[in-house]
Amino acid sequence: MDNRSSFNYNPFILLTALVLFLAFCMDTTAETLRKPQYIFLLISVILVLFVFRQLVSISEPASILLGGVMLKTAYILYTAIWTRQHDVIDFGTGEGHAGYIEYIFNNLALPDMDPRTKWAFFQPPLHHIIAGIWMRFCAHFGLTIRQIQENVQLLTLFYICSVTVLTFFILKELNIKLWGIRIALLIVCFHPTLTLMSGSINNDALSLVLSVLSVYLIILWYKKPSFKLIIMLALSVGLSMMAKLSGGMVAPAVAAMFVLKLIKDKKNIKKYISEYIIFGIIVFPLGIWWEVRNMIKYNMPFNYIPEVGEQLNSGFLSRILDIRTSNVYPCLIANGDSYDEFNIWLGLIKTSLFDDANLGLESVHINFFAIILFVFAVILAINALIVTVLILFDKSNKYNLGFEHKLLFGVLYITLIISYLSFALGSNNYSAMNFRYIALIIIVESVFLGIFADACTDKYHIRFRLFAGSVFIFCAASVSTYLLLGFAR
Repeated sequence: MDNRSSFNYNPFILLTALVLFLAFCMDTTAETLRKPQYIFLLISVILVLFVFRQLVSISEPASILLGGVMLKTAYILYTAIWTRQHDVIDFGTGEGHAGYIEYIFNNLALPDMDPRTKWAFFQPPLHHIIAGIWMRFCAHFGLTIRQIQENVQLLTLFYICSVTVLTFFILKELNIKLWGIRIALLIVCFHPTLTLMSGSINNDALSLVLSVLSVYLIILWYKKPSFKLIIMLALSVGLSMMAKLSGGMVAPAVAAMFVLKLIKDKKNIKKYISEYIIFGIIVFPLGIWWEVRNMIKYNMPFNYIPEVGEQLNSGFLSRILDIRTSNVYPCLIANGDSYDEFNIWLGLIKTSLFDDANLGLESVHINFFAIILFVFAVILAINALIVTVLILFDKSNKYNLGFEHKLLFGVLYITLIISYLSFALGSNNYSAMNFRYIALIIIVESVFLGIFADACTDKYHIRFRLFAGSVFIFCAASVSTYLLLGFAR
């Protein structure tokens, strides 16, 4: 298989068609799934698929991907651009990510001010530039300003749906078979974090999709190095950092693959060195120019992060060991709880499922599925940790994962965990515990769980059935929770 055979542009063309249809043919300002247009749109899609089911071959992985796209589409249709957001605030305020995007929309220029004087303006501008230009494009066709603002969510929908497609490409490159692909895609397509991120108009989604693209490209490059792939890899890593500086968390794993290639293929050292130089020439200016600019012009610290969020009044040991909790949602004084969530493990799991929201306040009918989702998320997290250790320390090659891929995903996993722990425990801010900071770990863990499912030779054994069943229940609870949320108001 050459380095072009796994990449198929058709899914991205279809996603583009979906974005254009929603942007210009649908009303994305409704904020509820109770609208007849959405219900009949779903009926129409089902009827078309039923008629063409024998003419158009839709594989099982494609069906899972389609289900994920439909869930995320439903989510952005009922979620307003100020709902369950991070540092967005709202359009018209001149602050937050919305104000950042609006500034570029109005002026077609970057903010000419000290970024510290406007909330969230310190962030690298790639997402905001794209969003501002997209809003201009929508305005050109006479859409209302409210529709134009809501259409920014279509960009993040495209990014997160692309994450699921790229994950499928990665699974194919790793030669994972049907059961492994089923398990991995179910987790990625229906994980609540990625559903939430599909409607979040900050810069997380763009940085994530570019990081996943980087993982895919380094796999391709290691198999068959070329200047074309090294340039594409450098662009993806650099642009991920230009969307959000933490996009650079993929860099240590990429560097590890570079070093391994030098060790394995010493006779081509000169060729690789020249490729690495090209990589550096591209990635560093793209990745850090914004921070360097602000440091020179405004004396802003290179990795400036403002104080944000609720302050936690708990000791270090409590944050690690105290796992008492009153409900499955993040405990927040703002939601009527007696304290702000302080345990790092509970904060990690809860924010991965519900972000900062208590969904029960929107509909009590959600609580049943939210409890199931939480319980099986804990089970899945424990399974993922065990499977990760088993695969990374497997010496018998039982799991059929090459050393280079163990190195790639192992270094990436460790980088994400260390980064999360240092940020979350190094700050007394509640928001520092949010799972979105390491959302990339969903893809890493889904790969490991897919490999594990593939290696289970007896698919009828009770242990495998329990494992697969827990994944299915987790996904079903996630779908139920976030579809019911659309009918809550």
